[in-house]
Amino acid sequence: MSTDRDPNLMALFAQAEQEFDEDTFISGVMNQINRERRKTVLVWSVLGVFITACFAALAVPVLSAVSMASQLLPLSLVEVETDLLRQLVSPINSVAAVVAILALGIWKFFRKIFR
Repeated sequence: MSTDRDPNLMALFAQAEQEFDEDTFISGVMNQINRERRKTVLVWSVLGVFITACFAALAVPVLSAVSMASQLLPLSLVEVETDLLRQLVSPINSVAAVVAILALGIWKFFRKIFR
């Protein structure tokens, strides 16, 4: 181990021993905090306006897609002649059942991968 003192470390300690005006330091810190707060509020405001504009622009296409999906989901996959059999297989004989099974399969797949 060396007994020589590092000049950079000594300079750092010398800077730490300097006297400074507390009022100037406090006002400088408060100005920085206020500047950062204003910047944060501005960024969140711009982001909020942008997200609102995106929602407004996408409202009509999303509603039309939901409308088409709600008309498509109850369609039967296979036509069944008898009423009793049609009633029995109706929960699994629709586009909605296929979508639900696919969603459950994808969910299970991702749970298996990321667990």
